[in-house]
Parts: sequence; structure tokens; C-alpha cells
Amino acid sequence: MSGDIEKNKLELEFVTIDERQFCEIEIDCTQIATEEELIQKINELELYDNYLYKVILTGYRNFEINIYNLYKYEINNKIIKIKNNTKLKLDFEKISNENTLVGIFVKELLTKIENCNDEEEKEILEKAMEIGIEALNN
Repeated sequence: MSGDIEKNKLELEFVTIDERQFCEIEIDCTQIATEEELIQKINELELYDNYLYKVILTGYRNFEINIYNLYKYEINNKIIKIKNNTKLKLDFEKISNENTLVGIFVKELLTKIENCNDEEEKEILEKAMEIGIEALNN
């Protein structure tokens, strides 16, 4: 940005410094079964010169996604960030009816989620439920 500041007056002008642009791409992981398939899908993306990309993973996952592991593989150097917005593909209602520690844990969190009015807090509780289920099952 470039601009002039005077008393009661501000003029701003956008100055292009680099020809590269930033773009976001979403990948639905619902039909992807393994980390290797995900890496292949990322590598098959049509990426343009002079663009840098943020890849956002969405949908339901059938496997654990470790973002740091993805960076270790040969992915296109135009991808500068990968964000995991996927959700664990589980039937939480069915799990909450089980007479196990995991079932009790899920039932408690489902009750908290249902009574929560804040969307951001709901997302945090859902993520906590996923992490808790994974931890209790290992």
C-alpha cells in the first residue's frame, strides 16, 4: 500500500510488488481412503504459475491426517499451506449408547454440544470429542 496522509484526508493506493497471487483450493476427503491417496490427489491438482496455494481439506475422513507428514512427501512447492477442516467419520449417536468409557465420554460431549449456542465453541467441543475418541481407543 502506498498513500498520502493529510489533515482529515487519507488516500491509499494498492501497489503490486510481486506478480504471484494467493489462491485457496478445497479438497473433499470423504471418498479418500488413505494418506497415500490424499497425497496423490494433492499432486494431481492443476496449479498455475505465479500462484501460491493454500489447500483446505474438507468432508469426512476415513483415516488420521497428519499435516506435518504431508509436508514430508513430495508435494508441489506452490502449495504453501495445508489446513485440515475434516471431521471424523463416526456415528456419534451409536457410540454414545455404548456402555463403555468412550460411550460415556461421547454422550457427555454430545449433551454439551446440543446445549451450546456458540458455533466456535461447538467446533472446539467436536474437535475435543474426536481427539478424545482417538486417545481412548488407543
